[in-house]
Amino acid sequence: MMNFLVLPQLSINTDNKGFSLVVAGGRKPDNSWFKEVSKDKDIYCADKGIEIAIENNIIPKLLLGDCDSTNKSFYEKAKDFGTKVELHPREKDDTDLQLLLKNLPVKNYIFTGIWGGRFDHLFANVYSLLNFKLLNKNKIVMADEKEIMLLMDANDEVVVNLKEKPKAISILPLSKEVNVSIKNVRWELEKTDLIMLKPYAISNEALGDSFTFKCFSGCSGLYMIF
Repeated sequence: MMNFLVLPQLSINTDNKGFSLVVAGGRKPDNSWFKEVSKDKDIYCADKGIEIAIENNIIPKLLLGDCDSTNKSFYEKAKDFGTKVELHPREKDDTDLQLLLKNLPVKNYIFTGIWGGRFDHLFANVYSLLNFKLLNKNKIVMADEKEIMLLMDANDEVVVNLKEKPKAISILPLSKEVNVSIKNVRWELEKTDLIMLKPYAISNEALGDSFTFKCFSGCSGLYMIF
């Protein structure tokens, strides 16, 4: 049975089960976007991600972090609401998100609160989530109202149905080499080799209200900005 991941900007076809939502401590998504995406989903928070959940009266199943980037009152409120809270020491090797990934059930996930802020945090987030995907063979989407990226590995294929036209569509090679196809965009690719050290397949344009993308080998990010 075919299912769809539905976001305010688009929907994608998926033959897997539904998605849960993880909220990290990067740029906060818009409240209206967050409320729509969080409906009927299990919610998990990494540290500062608890703030937008509490602000929108959403109770996560799990909050994990070291409380170094948010007020302790948010942790206390979460615990009062019935959230399982795991407080870790600040002096640790893993980031809060990496610790949370080790404690998540194997599901498909939307990750929000990922974008914005420091590049080193974003870099660590992208590759931590890619590793999580490769280990668990699940589907991972990084998203808020401004930016969306689908993490793809060998033989992953999606049809993207657009409700809003992206300003740009880019394919980011996340492994040394990838082979991809993309159709119904201004610059189509057919089983094209891309290399990490020359990521030229950026700033493409959708020609209609849908396009298709397939990753034949390697790991790639299908990125859209709105």
